[in-house]
Amino acid sequence: MTNLATHLDDDGHDDHDHYLVPFLLIFTFAIVEAIGSWYTGSLALLSDAGHMFTDVAALGLAWLAAVLAKNPNVARHKSGVSYAELVVSIINALTMLAVIVYVVLEAIHRFKHPQQVEGVWLTVIATLGLIVNLIVAKQLHHQTEHHGESLNNRAAFLHVMGDLLGSVTAVAAGVVIYLTGWMPIDPILSLFISVLLLVFTLNLIRDIAKTLQTTQPL
Repeated sequence: MTNLATHLDDDGHDDHDHYLVPFLLIFTFAIVEAIGSWYTGSLALLSDAGHMFTDVAALGLAWLAAVLAKNPNVARHKSGVSYAELVVSIINALTMLAVIVYVVLEAIHRFKHPQQVEGVWLTVIATLGLIVNLIVAKQLHHQTEHHGESLNNRAAFLHVMGDLLGSVTAVAAGVVIYLTGWMPIDPILSLFISVLLLVFTLNLIRDIAKTLQTTQPL
């Protein structure tokens, strides 16, 4: 895989402006899913809401890093990547790991103490979340194509892709519960998505490590 530590280009566009719409969409629906997880009792929806809240932080930090990266006097690593971008990427990776650990522990608890889940509302809310994540993912991908790729963009995109997978999982859990009433599917799919997110997060950590080992500007 190509090292993604290419720093932001400065073609005159304000890259940080492109984080505003994704930030507002994710922030708004994170609140909706948090309330929805309480109402439905779904761990899959709760984990997706947790991922969305980490996205809010990720996109906010990405905006900050993009602003700082435009400053020619900003401190940079030997690879050419600003230290702000590196710090943002590391924080994002660590927060994602924390979310994964929480979901795994909660899933284990749910196996021991099953909880009723409202399948219909879970499906409706998760489907809306899936639509929001598709919109945000498309916008971030569009930004990468037109304004260059960076660890900063990669970290933010990682969080959104995690949310996208989480929404798909929550939809699947809702459908199964509605059709069959089988509650264990909720923690089972939550564990499945946690494994996938761990793979993506480890890839980001690998790219960060490669960047830190680079001694020449990229």
